[in-house]
Amino acid sequence: MRPDLILKNRKLNHIIGVIGIILSIVVIFLALKNVSWVYRLVAVCAIIYCLIDIEQKLEEDHAITQIDRNIIVIIGSFYIGFSIICAFINIDLLLRLAGITGSGYLGFKSYQLVREGILNKKLKLADSLVATFLGIFPAILLIIYAFIAFWIILLALTLLYNLIHLIVRIKIERGSTNRQF
Repeated sequence: MRPDLILKNRKLNHIIGVIGIILSIVVIFLALKNVSWVYRLVAVCAIIYCLIDIEQKLEEDHAITQIDRNIIVIIGSFYIGFSIICAFINIDLLLRLAGITGSGYLGFKSYQLVREGILNKKLKLADSLVATFLGIFPAILLIIYAFIAFWIILLALTLLYNLIHLIVRIKIERGSTNRQF
């Protein structure tokens, strides 16, 4: 990793750590007051984490240029802002946004797992976007047509991803693949 990214990630990790401590205090306070606010905060934090993790991983692998990064940050900021507004107005829509983000994140992480873990290659922006959208579009269709089935399928996909991740980890330990992954 480049030294400027290491320094940037240290600063970002420090900022995220401080925000995490503040959010933990807020979660404890909200849990004492009203449990529904804990769900809302966790959903917003999950959305923020997924979007930041995708952007950071693409930047670490030099898959995005500064213009691409700015576009991703602007779109992500609008999505996060809309999610925060939904936390106060409509919890049902917030949970749907969190589910869509989770599905896209599973698609991205599955692509990352195969690309870096098995193939030992760096990520590509176009392939990353395709993998993310392959997670997002079925999620949107399932939310439109069968909301309860969406959560069951999302849980099944999460379990499948964890199984694939375990298999790749075992393969990495025993084979000649990317051990840093």
